[in-house]
Amino acid sequence: MPTDDYGRNIYLDTLDSAYGPGWHRENSFLTHKPSGGFCYALSPHRAGLTGRGKMYRGTVIGPGVSPDVSATVATPGAYTPQVDALANQEQFALFANDRLCKPN
Repeated sequence: MPTDDYGRNIYLDTLDSAYGPGWHRENSFLTHKPSGGFCYALSPHRAGLTGRGKMYRGTVIGPGVSPDVSATVATPGAYTPQVDALANQEQFALFANDRLCKPN
C-alpha cells in the first residue's frame, strides 16, 4: 500500500483509437485515497495522439490473490458544454472532499 495520498493502480485501455485497431493501453495511474476517485483527461500525448476510442476499459488490480476488477464503457460521444457541466456537478457531489481532483 502506498504511503502517500494515492491508492490502487488503475489501467485505462481504449478500443479502436489512434493507437490502432483493438485494445491499447492509454495510461495507468493511481486512485486517490480514501475516495477511490481519480481524474483523467483524454488529451493528446504520445506524439500528439489521443486515446479517444469506441470504448474504454478500466482495470484495477486486486490486492494479494484477489481478482482484478474491470469495467468497460462506451464512449460518451462528442463534447458539449452541457454534458461537461453535468459531469462536473456529479464529480463535485461524489468527490467534494477530494483535494487532488478539481473539476474545471
